[in-house]
Amino acid sequence: MLTYILMIIITIISGFSLYKARKPKELGKSWHVPWNGLVFLGLISLLVLIRHQFTLSGIDFPAR
Repeated sequence: MLTYILMIIITIISGFSLYKARKPKELGKSWHVPWNGLVFLGLISLLVLIRHQFTLSGIDFPAR
């Protein structure tokens, strides 16, 4: 259950970060938050949580 809650929270944060990253910046002002970096970290952590959920469900992936 905790995995699902974290996946929802990360999806919301990543969606908001994507919205802010695509918004054009005002001339003469710089962004204070690296929105593209937050989108990247959100996607990586979402992939890790999906893999974790598969492992909890008993679906094993082959090793490298």
